[in-house]
Amino acid sequence: MKKFLTLITLFLFIIGISACQNSSPSPKGISVNSSSTKAIDSKEPLTIIGGELNYELINTIKSDNELYGIKFNPKDNTIIAYGDSSSIDIYTMNLKPITSIESKNDEINSIDISSDGNYLVSGGDDGYIEIWNLNNYKLVNRMQSNSKETFAVAFSSDGKKVASGGAEKVIDIWNATSGEQIARLEGHQDEISNISFIDFDRKLVSTAKDKQTKIWDVTKKKNIYTYLTPSNEYGSIKKVKSFDDYTISALTEVESAQGNSRKRNGPPVWKYTIKFKDNQGNTLQEFNQHRGTITDIAVAKNRSYMASSSEDKTVRLWDLEKKKHITNIILKDKAYGVSINKSGHLLVALEGHHKIKLFQIKSGFSPTNSSSVSSPVAQSTTNNTISSWYKKQYAIVVGINTYKKKSIPTLSNALNDARSVAKVLREKGFSVIELYNENATKDRIFDALKKIKQLATPQDSTLFYFAGHGDGVSGENNVREGYILPFDFASELNNPNFDVMYYDKSAISISSLVMYARDTKAKHIGIILDSCFSGLAMDSKYASKSLENVENLDSIEFDTKTRSIRIKPLKVASTQSSNKRNKAENLIKELLSKKSINILTAGDDQPVSDGSQHSPFTTALLNVLDSNTNKKGFIRFNTLANYIKNYVEKQTKQRQKPQYKNESLENGDFIFKI
Repeated sequence: MKKFLTLITLFLFIIGISACQNSSPSPKGISVNSSSTKAIDSKEPLTIIGGELNYELINTIKSDNELYGIKFNPKDNTIIAYGDSSSIDIYTMNLKPITSIESKNDEINSIDISSDGNYLVSGGDDGYIEIWNLNNYKLVNRMQSNSKETFAVAFSSDGKKVASGGAEKVIDIWNATSGEQIARLEGHQDEISNISFIDFDRKLVSTAKDKQTKIWDVTKKKNIYTYLTPSNEYGSIKKVKSFDDYTISALTEVESAQGNSRKRNGPPVWKYTIKFKDNQGNTLQEFNQHRGTITDIAVAKNRSYMASSSEDKTVRLWDLEKKKHITNIILKDKAYGVSINKSGHLLVALEGHHKIKLFQIKSGFSPTNSSSVSSPVAQSTTNNTISSWYKKQYAIVVGINTYKKKSIPTLSNALNDARSVAKVLREKGFSVIELYNENATKDRIFDALKKIKQLATPQDSTLFYFAGHGDGVSGENNVREGYILPFDFASELNNPNFDVMYYDKSAISISSLVMYARDTKAKHIGIILDSCFSGLAMDSKYASKSLENVENLDSIEFDTKTRSIRIKPLKVASTQSSNKRNKAENLIKELLSKKSINILTAGDDQPVSDGSQHSPFTTALLNVLDSNTNKKGFIRFNTLANYIKNYVEKQTKQRQKPQYKNESLENGDFIFKI
């Protein structure tokens, strides 16, 4: 029996050891709620299309320490948290613990990270200013300020200087390398709360509990401008972000009681605002949707959007270009901190003082290789030689059957046309933004164009396809302009206000699309418009003559027996003789090396047919691009346009005449693979 008990004890001991070896305990004070979803970052900065952003919770961790704030490192997306502890905790971009830095301060009130992500500066309750190397997490410098407690620290943009401020109402500027104090700025009447360098580090912006914002000349060590930041002396400044042209301040204010006995006799009426002020204190913009004290603000590096955390248990996202609210991230507790990573694709927030939450931020209409419909997209088996000619290919596909204004007739096939074109383009390797019906507003279309303009390089090609209503407007002095009509078009179709400027407010001029094409970096741009009156693009002052056919390349051919038109694509195959293949490749490379802006419209200055299943124009386009119905190879935009023109004119008995021009002066051409 004793032997049996001994064996059982040994067995349990071994199991215990095994369990210990297979467990992975979290660091002291940290509990982890892991998620199978991983955070995804991108080198391309996040941009907003149509004023919409979506978010997804990626991970949550809990700390036993009370946390005051959180920041992303711009270099590697590590996340740095600090608070009522001497420890500064560092995590991966998926909130996996890396290490902790131990400060000489008992608690950390403020941190900043150098723009290159190599150094961190911290300030705390014992007045120590500490600079840390984030590559090896070692202390570089420790300075003792005259303030008993430091509340604000900031790096200069070049990382050579550090500013600090706190309880002693002064701002000290330090040499980050040597730790030597190089300046002191005096003038505030209360504790310093926020500091930022601006204007190539020649100026500094500070705020304090005295409710003032001050702008300082760092070189001359003097105050050059001061303004009261809240609307009256009863408000307070919570957080500030400063740029060369404006400062964003999160404020708690008391509304004026003048003329309102209820407010004057009752308790204070608080409002929580975010104000944008220029360097003279003039208010440029104000957001006031928060219902609790605003605790932190963060701005994406490209200034496309801003996030604000609040005690109203939300993190709110704001479109900085359009100066309007986007969406709310709802939390279960008060939000005490927020940070956005360098690209804008990741956001981290403090829920209460103990939970860190990581979110993926997504644009609602980014270019993707995935179809917007449920059916899978087949991958093309076409020769991949084209991939070496275009680094990337982007497309915006717009289709509108129904319009917000009910008096505008409903179309039958525009949406089907657009979806089919998007599917085929994806098979050809395009990343596509799809905007359909109510999603195809003027703002969203312009935002999509700006997004592609931002992404495109001289090695890329871009394509814009529109299927929907169009209109032509005649103004004074024989001015005539063509327009495509977005979903939120507000005028009357075929009975417009003849002031071309007024019409521009809700429609999109075809000239503006041509101007966009001229301004983008992409080498080859295509604009394809399946809408009425789109042929007015040919009268644009920006348009020029079409290209002539290029010998020994693709062509269209007529079958006299079947009375049909067919594409004869250029083949670049290994079965060809080397001389023939090299000649073909050289011809295409010559076209690809030169700029081309191709404009193809469904008709002239005339109405065009919507067709049955597809419009005649889009039917011809799909006939060419769909590899299931054509010989494989390559065709130029010029040849594509020639085929579509002949096909549509034949199908409509010359009632509809597609138009084509290559607007570029360099004689390049857009190349499709089929």
